[in-house]
Amino acid sequence: MKILCDIGNTFTTILFISKRSTKLKKVYTKKFIEYIIKYKNEEFYFSCVVNEVEEKIYKNFKNIKFINNRDLLKYIQVEYNLKNIGSDRLLNSFFVKEIFGDKSCIISLGTAIVIDYIDEKYKYIGGEIFPGIKILTKGLYENTSKLPLININNLDIKIPNNLLNLVGKNTKDCIKKGIINFCFSGIKNFVKVLKPKNLIISGGDGKMFFNILKFDNTINVIFIENLVILGVILWCYYEKILSQEEFYNSVDIIL
Repeated sequence: MKILCDIGNTFTTILFISKRSTKLKKVYTKKFIEYIIKYKNEEFYFSCVVNEVEEKIYKNFKNIKFINNRDLLKYIQVEYNLKNIGSDRLLNSFFVKEIFGDKSCIISLGTAIVIDYIDEKYKYIGGEIFPGIKILTKGLYENTSKLPLININNLDIKIPNNLLNLVGKNTKDCIKKGIINFCFSGIKNFVKVLKPKNLIISGGDGKMFFNILKFDNTINVIFIENLVILGVILWCYYEKILSQEEFYNSVDIIL
């Protein structure tokens, strides 16, 4: 069996590929080792952004491959300092470059909001990182004495372009509108300046923001929740680790 994993800060996406079937599983990263240890003798391919989990994998697993930045440089040109970039960002960019082409912008809405850009020469040139919804709501709660801890859901996410969607009438509403406007405005400004042809939305909070990010009908806007694992799948296919049948079965189950 081949097991492909995208280990994120909050969630880990796991793809099990065997001769009989292809299965997808998502677990909390803090429970990942406990969940996966029974498969420790299988063949693993990882993208990981959590150092302590990576250390545990090296200690407990044998047949493993962490996809690093050097592995990806044969498939994508990079104008970025490689010393401190996560392989997840390059896997996203590699997949988007291969499938969607040049002038593509990737918005990953998770623990952090990460924006990446592929220019007209098909090069990955970098982007922006700022706090995600959960960090912002928790940060306000933990660093003030009176502001409440709130939850933002699909019903709260509206384009902040009118009085109703910009001005809160109570403290909780003000926090919600402030955070949504903060996130939306940061993304919108990036997109407005760089004018991408494609805008790929991903991450755990991506679905919430998908509709309001379709603010420009000249841009092709697409939502792909599990983008990193698609990068892992494509890399494994290019490296002939996956057969064509395994590749298409894997992509089908993700999309």
